[in-house]
Amino acid sequence: MPSSKRVRARACLGGGVGNSRHVRSSASTNKEKGDTIDVEGLSEMKVVELKDRLRKLNLSVGGRKIELIQRLNDHYSNHQSSIDSGREDQNEEQYSHLVKNSPDTVRIEAEPQSTDLLLLTVPALKDRLRELGLPLGGRKADLIERLNAAMMDPEKTDEDATTHVPMVKELDDSNTSSMADNNGNSILFGILDEILDDMEGDEESVESDQANSLDSENAESFTIENASIRRARRKKYWKTQEVRELVKANDPRAVVKAEEMIATLEKIAEEEENEDYLPGSLQYTLLVESYAKSGTADAIRRAEDVIDCVLESDKVSLNAQMLNALIGAYANIGNPEAAEKATAILERMEYLKEFGGSVRPTVHSYSIAISAWTKCESEAAAVNAENILNRLFENYDRLLRNEEYGQHVEELMPNNIVFNSAIDAWARSGSPEAGEKSLALLHRMETLSRMADYNVRPDTISFNTCIKAFCNSDVVDAPIKAEEILSKLETNPQYPKRNGSVLIVRPNRLSYNTVINAWAKSSLPQSAMRAEDLLLRMIKSFKSDTFATTTPDSVTFASVLNALAKSKTVRFKSEKCHSILKAMTDLHEDDGSYDTKPNIICYNTVLNACAFSARGTEEERRQALKVAVETFNQMRQGKHDVSPDAVSYGNMLKCCANLMPPGDHRNGMASRLFMSCCDEGVVGGMCLDEIRRCIPPRAFLPLLADMGYDEPMRRHRKAHAVQLRDLPRKWTKNVKRTDMKSRQRGTFEKPKKKQERRIRRQKEKAPPVIRRPGLLVEYGASGKDL
Repeated sequence: MPSSKRVRARACLGGGVGNSRHVRSSASTNKEKGDTIDVEGLSEMKVVELKDRLRKLNLSVGGRKIELIQRLNDHYSNHQSSIDSGREDQNEEQYSHLVKNSPDTVRIEAEPQSTDLLLLTVPALKDRLRELGLPLGGRKADLIERLNAAMMDPEKTDEDATTHVPMVKELDDSNTSSMADNNGNSILFGILDEILDDMEGDEESVESDQANSLDSENAESFTIENASIRRARRKKYWKTQEVRELVKANDPRAVVKAEEMIATLEKIAEEEENEDYLPGSLQYTLLVESYAKSGTADAIRRAEDVIDCVLESDKVSLNAQMLNALIGAYANIGNPEAAEKATAILERMEYLKEFGGSVRPTVHSYSIAISAWTKCESEAAAVNAENILNRLFENYDRLLRNEEYGQHVEELMPNNIVFNSAIDAWARSGSPEAGEKSLALLHRMETLSRMADYNVRPDTISFNTCIKAFCNSDVVDAPIKAEEILSKLETNPQYPKRNGSVLIVRPNRLSYNTVINAWAKSSLPQSAMRAEDLLLRMIKSFKSDTFATTTPDSVTFASVLNALAKSKTVRFKSEKCHSILKAMTDLHEDDGSYDTKPNIICYNTVLNACAFSARGTEEERRQALKVAVETFNQMRQGKHDVSPDAVSYGNMLKCCANLMPPGDHRNGMASRLFMSCCDEGVVGGMCLDEIRRCIPPRAFLPLLADMGYDEPMRRHRKAHAVQLRDLPRKWTKNVKRTDMKSRQRGTFEKPKKKQERRIRRQKEKAPPVIRRPGLLVEYGASGKDL
């Protein structure tokens, strides 16, 4: 240590007792200069720095810059007097402690008391702990407590770190010390000589202390910078999270919120002069996804503009998720033009990948492009979808041949979703080859499931979609092929997984419903009985197996009832339909499930089956009428919350016309049904047609007059000239719009359309259809009758 420092140190201690007050005052003044905040320089600080200082003082950080400066000035002015008094008391205690101690045990306290420790920052506290050789972990309160404990019990610390070095730094930096009386000056000079001699021979320790002080300053500035970055990340996170939730929920407000998020982050970044607030790839991806899910042409155009801006920007990088969102926007449109644009974007991603770009297509990109063609529902679209699937395998196999095992290989690995999308494209195409094409893809999945390089294995969705493809192919033997796939699915096939486990595929309710619906639409003679067998198989499996999960629902029962109602080969089909309805009721009462609760469709289908039993024997017709009356009475009683509607009254009137002979008994029953239908306001087109079949024309107009509508009789109109739109509004107020027009056969069309149809029939040399009241005519079972 230089001799000048030795002289200054002796001068500080050589003032004697008489100069002790002056020394203490000078020390206090110098220390204040080192600790007091420059209040005048607050106006030159940035908002981020002001908020960091307020946060360290546990003060509020809200408000404008002027308010932050005022809050800091108030805090420093309120606490300055308490700090001054605390420091004078501390100097007095150090002075008395140094005078009373002997030469062997004298130690000068250089560490601050607990009141001063509270004013230090965490890096400063850690620097003190590092000098004392103490642990640095814990919160700020733990660090202060550890320093206080070390000050109270100094024997636990190293003497060189806790006494000599801090004391010399205190004497050298502040140029002050605690004073002793005249008798103790020689003792203090001796101790000081020994300390200065040690410091002259240990220059490395002084340099290390200076490096530690510089490190503490750098650590404090680094902490402020990290706090600013963390604050920016928190703001971006919460604003991003709100938009992400809206996008997931397909909320229409997502577009507005996403635009506000981008504008707000850019504004904050400009005000704070901090680029960490600027929106990044995640924020722009959410903006593109919000545009994509809105589905409008203007939104898609905006999404393209955002991607173009990202391509031109140097601060935001384009990623595959943005382009996938744009592909999904075109896929939601559902026409060939949009599908071609989606495919063009996919080809652009492949082009960028070939030339080393950062944007690479993933298996999700191919899956969305395939779904774009799937929604076109054509054979050509299905071919394009399968071509995209083959391109995916070509690119993936190329990576495997080049032994490029990395993240991109995992992202490009084919999975079940892309295969199921391709199978669904064939299922929706309606092509006669759809079933065979889908079955070929299913067999391809089974082959790939045994290869370790592919993450492909058939699941229940794959089998169900293949069954759907056969059902929509309009091939005569399509139901037989579909039932074969269902039989294979009932064997619970197993496929190995990549992790060593096994995937067990089981049929579900949709599997059975699809096959039953295929039999219901089939024209094969055994279609109704095969559909009934599948239903009984489901019921038996559900009741026998304790852990069975495949249970029939209302759709299952309605499909079987429809198959029986349309069948021309099943005898006593009305009784079979009634027994199936009873089984459905019993199953619902046993388990109390809402899925097995009978609905209006099931009841109307039973009535329809009774109405089309007219070609049977006399016993069949009598039994069908009995079942129809019983079923209709259950509906009138409100059983299972079911009440008759326009179709119910129409089917019941059809039962009267087809199953009862002409006469007063049929006329009276039909008249009562029609009056009840008018009272409930459910007179539809089907009901108006069937009442004119049940009763003679001379009785129809008087019936309307007795119910309060005598205009046709006064104007001498014909019975067939009465239209549904001419009836009183209260008779049709509870009828669905579809039941008012589509159910009325040939009486609601305009004369021009009827004339065109008549001319077309004459050209085709088709015999005219004569409809006479009282004549037993059985209509074909179409969807209108259901």
